[in-house]
Formats: sequence, C-alpha cells, structure tokens
Amino acid sequence: MRASLLSIPTSDVAKNKAAPASTPATGLKAADRNTRLWNWVNRFEWIAVLMVALLAVALHVRFVTHVGGLWRDEANSVHLATLPTLGQVWHFLDYDSFPILFFAVLRIWSGVFGSYNDAALRALGCITGLGVLGALWLNARAFGVRRPVLSLALIGLNPMVIRYGDSTRAYGLGIVLILLTFGSFWRLVDSPSPPSFKRVLAAIGLALLSVQCLYYNSVLLLAIAAGAIVVALRARAWRTAGIVLTIGLIAAASLLPYAPIMWRMHEWTFLVSFAADFPWLWKRVCEVLGSPDPLGVWLWVGLFFASVGLVIGFAGSHFWHGFSQAHNAKDDPGPAIPTMPPVLAEESLSAPVLFATVALAVGVVIYAGFLRALHYYTQPWYYITLVAFVACALDITFGAWSTTARFQVCLALRSVRLIVALVLLCIAGLPAWEEMPTRHTNVDLLAARLWPLTTKGDLILVPRWECAIPLYRYYRGPAEIVSLPPIADHRFHRYDLVLQQMMTANAMQPLLTRLEEVLRSGRHVFMAGTLPFPEANVSIPIPPPAYHDPSGRWHGASYYMIWQTQVGQFLRAHATRVGRIEVPVPGKPRVQEFENLELISLQAWR
Repeated sequence: MRASLLSIPTSDVAKNKAAPASTPATGLKAADRNTRLWNWVNRFEWIAVLMVALLAVALHVRFVTHVGGLWRDEANSVHLATLPTLGQVWHFLDYDSFPILFFAVLRIWSGVFGSYNDAALRALGCITGLGVLGALWLNARAFGVRRPVLSLALIGLNPMVIRYGDSTRAYGLGIVLILLTFGSFWRLVDSPSPPSFKRVLAAIGLALLSVQCLYYNSVLLLAIAAGAIVVALRARAWRTAGIVLTIGLIAAASLLPYAPIMWRMHEWTFLVSFAADFPWLWKRVCEVLGSPDPLGVWLWVGLFFASVGLVIGFAGSHFWHGFSQAHNAKDDPGPAIPTMPPVLAEESLSAPVLFATVALAVGVVIYAGFLRALHYYTQPWYYITLVAFVACALDITFGAWSTTARFQVCLALRSVRLIVALVLLCIAGLPAWEEMPTRHTNVDLLAARLWPLTTKGDLILVPRWECAIPLYRYYRGPAEIVSLPPIADHRFHRYDLVLQQMMTANAMQPLLTRLEEVLRSGRHVFMAGTLPFPEANVSIPIPPPAYHDPSGRWHGASYYMIWQTQVGQFLRAHATRVGRIEVPVPGKPRVQEFENLELISLQAWR
C-alpha cells in the first residue's frame, strides 16, 4: 500500500502533484505554489490541534473537579464492583449494564484507593477521558493522518462525551478500547502480505477487551471487521480476510457466558422498555451531536454524508472509467488505445479511506438498528461510544487520501478538517467551559445534611426508589432508608424486586403502617424527593397485582403513579408539621435534572 499523502515529505507533494504545464518554468511555479499551500495547511493544523488539545484537557480537569459525588448509576457500579467476592460480582451482574471487564478494573482501583474515595474514582474517570484523546492521536498516526485535527475537535470539545465518558461507568474505557481496536484491525490489512503474529495477537486482545467492556462495542466491532474485510478482499488478501473474520467470531463467542444473564434480565426488562423508533433515536442522538451548540448537529450530518458520498462517487467514477475502457477495447482491440494502470484505479481511493468509510457507514446503520431493537428510553450516554467512533472514522476519511489522488482534492479535504476544527473551537469552546461545572447529583450533599438531623427511629423516604442507591452510599446515620416501592436492597437497580411489589396485592400498606408508627411516635419522616399531595376526598384506585398471560405478555397498571399518590395523600392527611430543608450546593453550580432532590421534613400525627 502506498503511504498516505499526509505522511510524505512536502517535496514529494510538489513533485507528484504539480499540474501539467506547457513549459518547465510554469511547472516549477505550480509546484512551488502547491508546496507553499501544503506548508501553510500544515502550520495551521499544528496550531489548531494544539489549541483544541489544550482546551480539551482543561475541560476534562474542570469537569472532574466540579462534578461532585456519584449519582445512582455510578454508585450502582461501585457497589457491584466492590462486593466481597468475584463470584458475587458475577451473580449480581444482572443489575448493571456492562460485561465484567470494567468492574474488574474498578475493583482493583477501589482496592488500592478505597471504594469511598470519590476523588480517586473521579481521577480514574479523568485518566480514562484523557485516554480517549490519546487513542485519537494513536489512530491518526496509524492511518497516516498524523494529527487528529477533526476528531479531537468533534469529541474533545463535546460536553456530553466528557461528562459521561469521564463518569465512573464503562463508557470511557469502552471508547478507548474500541478506538484502539479500530487501529489494530487496520494494521492487519495495511499490507497485502499476511499480518505478523504480533499484530494478530494485538487485534485479538483488543477485540476481546472491547466487547468485554461494553456490549455496544460488539456492534462497532462488526463494523470494523466489515471495513477490514473489504480492504483485504480488494487486495486479494484472502488469508487476511479469514483472520479478521476469525477474530470477530472469537470476540462474539466470548459473550456467550452472558446468555444466562440476558435470559434472567428478560423477565423484568419490560419495565424499562420504550417504543423507540428511528425519529426518537435521532432526537436523542442530536442531544449529543448538538452539545454545546445546535450547529454541531449540522456539522456532523454534513461531514457524514460528504465523506460517504465522496467515497461512493470516487469509487463509482473509477468503476465507470474501467468499464468504459473495457467496452472501448472490445469494440476496437487495436494496440493504440491507452489503458489506465490498474494500480491507479485501486489506490486512488486509498485503503485507509475505504476501511474507515465502510466501517463508518456500517457502524451507524447497525448501531441504530441495535438501539431500535433494544427498545430502551435511550439517554445521551447510549450514543457517546458511537459518536467517538464516527469522529475517528471521519478524520481518516477526510485526511488519509492516497498520493495518487489529485492534489487539489487532498488539499480541499484537509482544509475541511481544519476549518471544521476552527469553527468548533470558536462556537463550542466557551460554552463547553461554562457547562463543565455541572454536578451529576446533590444526594451526597443531601446525605451530609441529613446526618446531623436524624436520630434512631426516624425514617428517610425516597419516592423514586432508584435514588436510594446513592443515598445508601453516602448516608451512614441512624435513620432507616425506605423507598417507594419498598424494596430490601438499595445497592443496585433491583428491577426484579420492583416487579415483585407490582405482583403484590396492596403493596403500599406495610409502608403506610411504618409511616404511621414513626409519625405517632413523634419521630421525623425525611423525604428525599417530591410526591403529589392530593386531597383526602380524591379517590385513588388500588391496582390489582401484575401478572403475565400464557403468551408472556404482562398486564398491570400505572403502579408508580398510584403508589406515589397513595403515599402523598396519606402524608397530607396525617403529618401536621411539614417543612422544607435547604440543601446548599457549594458554588451554586447547576445540578442535572436526573438527580436533583428536595429535602422535606414531616412530623407529628393527626
């Protein structure tokens, strides 16, 4: 394979790309002009990439130093990773969203620095986030792009990617691993000769680690394998194509031990299912693409269609050129007809560009199909892995054109990368900086506020049961924590226990009895969250227990709404003293709406 245009000396660019001229002097002038243009683009690329990189690093540091405590998803992961034995970790893996690798890493990290050391956990997130930036640099070098001008700007200045990639979840590590896998598969096919054992071993290791970190990565690994196989088949490297296919099958087989976990989860996943069609998925992904400025959506969309369309048009033109030559040769087989060298037709569309574009197109399509089939109410963090992958592929598609392509085309594409990076720096830099001091939760502050206020016999009621997970982590006082519905385990997202309550007749009665005991005794009920408080004369139906018919379809009611209304009406009728307790947030940053709870005190019986 020929080196990419970005990796050859400037003198070679001038020599190879100078336009045909009628005189030697004209040719020299054109070559000198091309050299100057190329040098200017190089200089501006260095300036842009350094500015973006410094700002991106500063954004990561700013985020982890302001984000505060762990919110419920993060606390869930830490509770799971730090169980007494690895056997227990595996047993409770149903109650989180990832395979085993991230929990193993988190377990080791927590074993060294302590599971209640929030600063150490945030440092791990920051290291992972900076690792994503490092993976972009490594891939740029591997594919001959040299500097990740475009990808660094697209995701390095995106607050959504930073916020959820640097969280104490598997997303950041998963992004690092899939980007490194992207580069490792390219090294398998960057030469027509079979890859070395070392490269094959590296690709196998990274592929396995990727799918063992994020389930989504198995979808992107399929896209990467598709790009690698297309490049190998074009080069007639049949053995290499077989190696790529074998690695993909090995990675897929490594997920088979999770089949029983998926089967057990299937019993209650209807609780989180959502009729997510493609317009809904597009709406949700736009929240990531348009962060922090809505103009970003159109930049992403334009870059995607421009890259795929350019490659399809370029490949189609060469196919048509070859077809026309073959047709002309058939009509007039005389030796006077010049033919296009076959190497030119193959290498004008460079292998890195072909690899990245196929992976890009396949990845976007099958990832969308995967989320559509998942039927979840997707949140921004569902998309950041795809967004990082697409950014890396776009950088390659625009920056790794072959030396046999026209100089003007290569210069224009490099200029697009540079211009988009500078535009993003201008429109996203300041908004991203201002958005970074956003807390994921205020539950850590709420727990600290509760600690001196509570005594034995008090009750802390959490209307949203999942918010009891971080409260369980941070509150160590004498009061009992109960949730709505009341479940026995607040360490994880125990949807199975919630389902049991749905299947229980008059599920709220034990909780109402407990609330009455506390209020009658003169103790406090502290409510972490809000409830509706309807009048006593409002009729609230008691829902029948949930059940599923022989076909497996569940039947029930709006249990959450009914339960909350029942408890709210009870407290309104019987608590005589109700007061709101302030939970100050140091520095008064914004707190995400996912977990920004009020604290209310209720006392006395009537």
